[in-house]
Amino acid sequence: MPFPGLLRSLGPNAGTVAGPAAQENVLNLDVTDRRRLVVAAALTIVALPAIWLFARGEPSAGTAGPSIAGAAGIATPGVGGASTPETDADAFGTDGPIFVDGPTTPPRPAIVPIIVPASNAGQSLEGQATYKRNPDPAATSCSSALAPFNASLTVTNLNNGFSWTCVNRTPKVLATGITIELTTEQFQHIAELVDSPVPVRITWGAG
Repeated sequence: MPFPGLLRSLGPNAGTVAGPAAQENVLNLDVTDRRRLVVAAALTIVALPAIWLFARGEPSAGTAGPSIAGAAGIATPGVGGASTPETDADAFGTDGPIFVDGPTTPPRPAIVPIIVPASNAGQSLEGQATYKRNPDPAATSCSSALAPFNASLTVTNLNNGFSWTCVNRTPKVLATGITIELTTEQFQHIAELVDSPVPVRITWGAG
């Protein structure tokens, strides 16, 4: 015979054609092979859904996950790279620039009106007051050539309303634009020395 080895492997009766019973014996699997076949089938059944779920959970379009799912014939919504409002929305809630407010310009100080008592005509005048140092700090004399001699003069600062009283005992001609000259101590009662000269109103009683 041309294939004696093959015929010997088919069964104890070499050289004869195997019947149905002999073919059934050849396809029979032992217990170990059957277990292996069951395990392989179970792993295949579990792995296919896992691959499909993984493909659906891919965040970016065009990756391998949607391609695998599409090749398996599973519909994958959202494939194609179309943007959604959730992904395109601005994290800060606005598409324009954000400006942070800095310190604002403080308001200008309010102007406080100074109320100066009205004076009688002929018993007052307005002008500029300055000062001159006197050796006697307690001196009460002042000098104005435009006020009555030896009159008690009330000098009021028009800028702040402060006033002081002196006696016009030494009238003399003063510098141009100066109406009255006070001592240093008297002037400090109505204004700062650095503010000299200051606008004042000079009043006196009826003679």
